Amino acid sequence: MVTLKRVLTRKSILGFGYAEYRDLSVQMLLDLGRKDILIDSYFGLEKIDFIEDILDELGITPEFRIVKPSKDYELRKLFFQQRNAKWTDEERMNFYSKIKSDRKKRWKRANAEKGIFSSSEYYRSKNHGNKLK
Repeated sequence: MVTLKRVLTRKSILGFGYAEYRDLSVQMLLDLGRKDILIDSYFGLEKIDFIEDILDELGITPEFRIVKPSKDYELRKLFFQQRNAKWTDEERMNFYSKIKSDRKKRWKRANAEKGIFSSSEYYRSKNHGNKLK
């Protein structure tokens, strides 16, 4: 059996993961400051690899590199511990505020499905040209 390995470059589209990140390129995620998604993909998905330039930008030094195809959750945990220990207070505050806003967005999306916009009456009236009161 042939094991396929996907090496992502800056222009590569993810094509996996959550819907809001699925259609973004690696460079877009780096520009948005979503390095954690790429780091989790590297350590958690055995057939996903990045070019050396991107690994350096993510902070994955040669001591944390994995011979692909494989995954290593213990090395991921060690990587994040070492990275977080080097953070300044401002970087730590930015990280936790981003986590908080992401959690809030997920909560809103989950509860939006329960509201008026998920009802069949809403979509039926919208298709017939009626406006919402």
